Amino acid sequence: MTHPGKLRTVLLAVREGHVDPRLLTSALSLCRRLEADLEIQVIAASETPPAEMEGFLASLREAGLPFSLDVKPSLRRRDLVDYANAHEHIAAVVIDSREGWEALAQDRSSDPWKHLACPLVTAASHDKKPT
Repeated sequence: MTHPGKLRTVLLAVREGHVDPRLLTSALSLCRRLEADLEIQVIAASETPPAEMEGFLASLREAGLPFSLDVKPSLRRRDLVDYANAHEHIAAVVIDSREGWEALAQDRSSDPWKHLACPLVTAASHDKKPT
């Protein structure tokens, strides 16, 4: 499903164990404001999304809101940045926090988020600002 004539998409990246209601509602609110579709990429050990997302997915279906869902065993910061930058229709990327993604990165000293061509929204946790 897509919004008729709309080419914008919000990319929501969800990590198993980091599902926060604020993350989900922030992505949904952003989609409504931008009149954008929602693309959900979930990092989970199984092939199904975490149980904490069931209610959210059911509410999307019930409301008829356009979304796609892809569950992956692994997804790095660089993967998200490269994907979003390669797809012009991605209007924003929504994640829980900038923290914690380093464990999935091969080069932990780099910050690929700096190369993201669209806005990055951190919705669940407050990022610590470097001093």
